Amino acid sequence: MHILSEQQIQRNRRRLSLLLILLLIPFILASLMVRFEVWLPTNSVNNGDFLQDKEPFYRWPWQAQDSFPDVLKQHWLLVLVNHHACQGECQHWQQQLQQIHKALGKEGDRVRRVFLQPVLTASGLPATPEGMGDQSIRQWHGLTMSDPDRQARPWLGKDYQVLIVDPMGNLVTGYAASHSGRDLLRDLRRLLKASSAG
Repeated sequence: MHILSEQQIQRNRRRLSLLLILLLIPFILASLMVRFEVWLPTNSVNNGDFLQDKEPFYRWPWQAQDSFPDVLKQHWLLVLVNHHACQGECQHWQQQLQQIHKALGKEGDRVRRVFLQPVLTASGLPATPEGMGDQSIRQWHGLTMSDPDRQARPWLGKDYQVLIVDPMGNLVTGYAASHSGRDLLRDLRRLLKASSAG
């Protein structure tokens, strides 16, 4: 049996104490940074605008539907907001969203595209081009709203033409005409990678 001398015991205690101090330093620094808001990142990595404090998408007053369609629940949604006839920016985003959906590959099965339009100008849904994969997944789904319900959300369509909605129905990000399809694709890939929902 090997017996340690008093000197060796003291040396081992100092090493153990030093090791514990080194392990605690990052936790102490992190708590100080959060408490005093020092060295915290100020920039976000998203390209779209975060939509906070908005009513969940599933609870909006939908026209011509008894409730929100089940086929859209538990999926990520790309919502194209249309005011009148789909022209100009609307057509541009329509093509972009089809290409984005295709670019997602197998992750695209977790995403559905929604065409949101007013009741009075409700027209047919955009056609899904051939070669876009399974039609039941890649097709457009239509939702309509009355004008008073749209006017109760002045930011809808005015500030944002495309919305990303998570599988729980929360509005995540909005994209205006100044954003590109590439911006939306980057954000959507990041969201799909970070979340197992949908």
